[in-house]
Amino acid sequence: PTIGDFAKVEVGITTGANDFFTVPSSIVETYDLNDYAKPMVGRSVQVSSVIFTNDDWKLNKNNKVKAHILVLPEKTKIKAYSGVEEYIKYGESQGINKGYKTSIRQDWFVIPSIKLSNALFIRRNNLYPRLILNSANAYTTDTMHKVHIKDSINKQAFIASFYNSLSFAFSEIVGRSYGGGVLELMPSETQKILLPYHANNESLLTVVDNMMREKKSIDENLVITNKYILKNGYGLTDEEIDLATSIWKKLSKRRLNRT
Repeated sequence: PTIGDFAKVEVGITTGANDFFTVPSSIVETYDLNDYAKPMVGRSVQVSSVIFTNDDWKLNKNNKVKAHILVLPEKTKIKAYSGVEEYIKYGESQGINKGYKTSIRQDWFVIPSIKLSNALFIRRNNLYPRLILNSANAYTTDTMHKVHIKDSINKQAFIASFYNSLSFAFSEIVGRSYGGGVLELMPSETQKILLPYHANNESLLTVVDNMMREKKSIDENLVITNKYILKNGYGLTDEEIDLATSIWKKLSKRRLNRT
């Protein structure tokens, strides 16, 4: 099966002006925007593992990164002389309302299609691709894809099932590489990645999460996950698992050598 058999992958939120709509806490406090500031994760470096928790989001917030996305109200619902009105006027003074995406909206500061997803997939990856459980219920911009896991699927097992050499190899095959060695996957490509899903893989998620938080190498992680997911779960032989690993390493090395 593929990722698309278990989930729908969509582009993240297109704000039209990330510098205006994604903000640190200092902007939220300055303009009194607490009622409109929602949790957000916008960069891969802000996610240290395979589970993005509320504590992770709070850490980003305290580190003064852009951890909020502004979901502003329609013009008719804005109070005069409020912080929201002041912030919108600031945006107009910077020409944000004249951008391509913003200028075609009825109210330029109202982002369309604001949706949460229960998982995230990094659009542009470095050493290996990353699928993340969104436990913090955080929104994301188009630097990440929204992954909507089907209700019938065990979400923890879905995430854990991705971390194996076979899925990594197919990520390299269906994705594309640009200058700098970056692996980019669009939603339709992400959905084509083979995923050896099994509900029993749920128990692996905390193992993978802990190892990543402890800065263990991905190779150390794969020793454990390949045996559990591919050998025990799908009956692959050691030789077949070694082949999948060598394919992934060969393709990723070729890509990374382009830096």
